[in-house]
Amino acid sequence: MLKPVLISFAVIMTAMPAMNAYAATTQELFSEPKDVKEVKNELRHFTPVQLITSIEDNKILSKEVKGKLIRTNYELPPSYTPAHLINNYKNQLNALNTNILFECEQASCGNEDKLVKFIKPLNDISDGSPSLITAYITLPKKQVYVSIYAAGRKRATNLEIDIIEVIEEPLDLVTTDQNYLSQEVSEITVKDNSQKDTKNSADHPMLSRIPGAYIQKYITHGFNQASVLVGDNYKTMELEGKITDIAYILPRTYSEFEIDTNYQHALTKLGFTEVYACLGNSCGDDSKLERKIALLATIGFDENQFYRLYKLDRAEGNVYAMVYVIGFPGQLSAEIRIIEETTLNNNRVGIDLQGLTDEIAKTGHVALDGLLFKYDSDELLPEAYPIVEVVAQYLQTHPKQLFYVVGHSDDQGSQAYNQTLSEKRATAIKTRLIKQFSISAQQVEAKGVGEYSPIANNLDENGQKQNRRVELVIRSDNK
Repeated sequence: MLKPVLISFAVIMTAMPAMNAYAATTQELFSEPKDVKEVKNELRHFTPVQLITSIEDNKILSKEVKGKLIRTNYELPPSYTPAHLINNYKNQLNALNTNILFECEQASCGNEDKLVKFIKPLNDISDGSPSLITAYITLPKKQVYVSIYAAGRKRATNLEIDIIEVIEEPLDLVTTDQNYLSQEVSEITVKDNSQKDTKNSADHPMLSRIPGAYIQKYITHGFNQASVLVGDNYKTMELEGKITDIAYILPRTYSEFEIDTNYQHALTKLGFTEVYACLGNSCGDDSKLERKIALLATIGFDENQFYRLYKLDRAEGNVYAMVYVIGFPGQLSAEIRIIEETTLNNNRVGIDLQGLTDEIAKTGHVALDGLLFKYDSDELLPEAYPIVEVVAQYLQTHPKQLFYVVGHSDDQGSQAYNQTLSEKRATAIKTRLIKQFSISAQQVEAKGVGEYSPIANNLDENGQKQNRRVELVIRSDNK
């Protein structure tokens, strides 16, 4: 014998047991069947639902109903057949004088796959014997549509109950503040982040920073070469002059477009004209672009790139300004590269053989003016090569005399770092003397003393420059 399902109708429920929110809403019409193994629920505050009203020649006809949708899916033991379950629910619906819109059982339900795809039950475990009933109930305070679908398999029976309470679409989910419309547009405020600037960095005097930005990377040279993008397919041009290259990290509340437009406006006001521009993917792969022109700002998506090159014509030397903006959801960067075209200042090499000889004879040491290195590096700049040649000439004329090549630094940065850098620079001079001019390795010894022997005040840039030096010091020992 089949077990009774024991489904009851309960329009009014004043004291319900605490269940999940969805399950509680289903109890407003039907009680839960006995022997339920699993329950799934879904609630839509308002939605259109297609209810089956006819199946003819496997063609499903439906009626659209709009309202609050409560879906409940039960998994029951296979001892409850789909037809038996539907008959139990039909019995309860008849007690309410319900209008049955459509019902079917097994073959009269048509193609089961089409039926399942149309109903889309929350748990589709059926493989045969479908039963369906669609009904309409008019209650004192509301109209309700019900769709009940059941199908079975060897290990379980699946029961889907969809209840639609007909309502007007609720359009009170969002309210407006009329006071907002009468207010002026306010900009997003950002805090000052200049305390995060990398050490010994500064904005270029020509351009102030974007509010909230800080300098992540900074390079400056009195004279050097820089590559800039001037055409599609990574076409570049080499420029020479005073280089200032600054990479800023910006608040992510800005957009790439906003930053690009602000620099465009500022440079145009200064008289610059645009030489070349590319946006997004038209700039190419950001990693390849980084390699081609040695970018400092490198993190972001290709589609978020903004690149522009500007030029200012001046009688005293042209000025180029490169602006590169790139970002992704977590970070926004802008790089400003200023190239002030000028010729190499050859007067920086301020030492000759006679002067070096006289100074050594007089004091026993000499500061090698003009020994210029790349920023934060032990690599000599080309304009320093003649100084090394003068030192080599002196050493060749005094082959029995021993010397220290001593590197010094200012006090910017950590003591350990300054010590290491001064040693590397002294070693670089010794290595060039040996390899290029065949000076005996025993004649010169490289030493670094870091920041411990200043000759000027480290409190200003001029004093720091004097302290960043290499000296040739005569030795009296033969250790």
